[in-house]
Amino acid sequence: MPARPQSRQQRRRPRAVTVTADLQSYLLPAAGLGVALAGVAALRLNGYSRLEYVTAAMLSRHVKRGGARVLQLGGSTRDLFYYPEGTLQVTVGGPQVGAMWEQAGVQAKVPVVAVTADVQKVLSSQAGSTLDSVVLLNQLQQWADVEQLLAQVYRILKPGGTLVFIQRLRGGPLQGLLGGGGGVEPGVVDSVQQYAGWDFAQLDALLEDTDPHAVGVAIKPLSAGAGSGGAAGSVDAAAFEQLMRRGGKAKQKQQQQQQGGGFGTAR
Repeated sequence: MPARPQSRQQRRRPRAVTVTADLQSYLLPAAGLGVALAGVAALRLNGYSRLEYVTAAMLSRHVKRGGARVLQLGGSTRDLFYYPEGTLQVTVGGPQVGAMWEQAGVQAKVPVVAVTADVQKVLSSQAGSTLDSVVLLNQLQQWADVEQLLAQVYRILKPGGTLVFIQRLRGGPLQGLLGGGGGVEPGVVDSVQQYAGWDFAQLDALLEDTDPHAVGVAIKPLSAGAGSGGAAGSVDAAAFEQLMRRGGKAKQKQQQQQQGGGFGTAR
């Protein structure tokens, strides 16, 4: 009789070991998955933070201070807080644009006109030579003919006005994990830089190792439409001269390279 409890205890030990082993086999992969998910979340946060910083820098640097009229396609209401002080008006267009943009404009102290319409219609409805800046945030994939897009942007910009754009590119090694979508091939971005009308165009790359983006600015010549009045005041002169000095150095480097250097150069 005394042997029975001992035999029961012996039978229970393997069961306890099995349960513990099963629990460990479940917890270890789960912990590994948790670490992996945390890593992806950290990458997303890091990429988002860098992209926000660059967006803020591009808008504050390449939209003139005081009295600028801007058309923005794409992006979010956060962008309104990055415009220079004294921005006269930002027209925001797109099928999902609503009253929340105008409310955000009040908070950002930037007058906003929200236009709920297809981006192509919004762009084509703008009068010629009336805008100081056009801002395109992940918009190139919506245009089958990028040359047509650029012609429209060029048409509505004042002489000396700026095109500011940020565009996701295809092919990032972690783009699927990070939820990237709506990217274009690098050649599409090259066509923006190579558009014949620009007086200056510069592109750079961002987040190349994870979720690559192209960041760029292009300037319509001050001489374009000369005599139409007000051209000299359509861009911040100091900022323009700084860009042109930087562009002159880039042009010298580019002339030393073979034709068709592609993405990442200035013209």
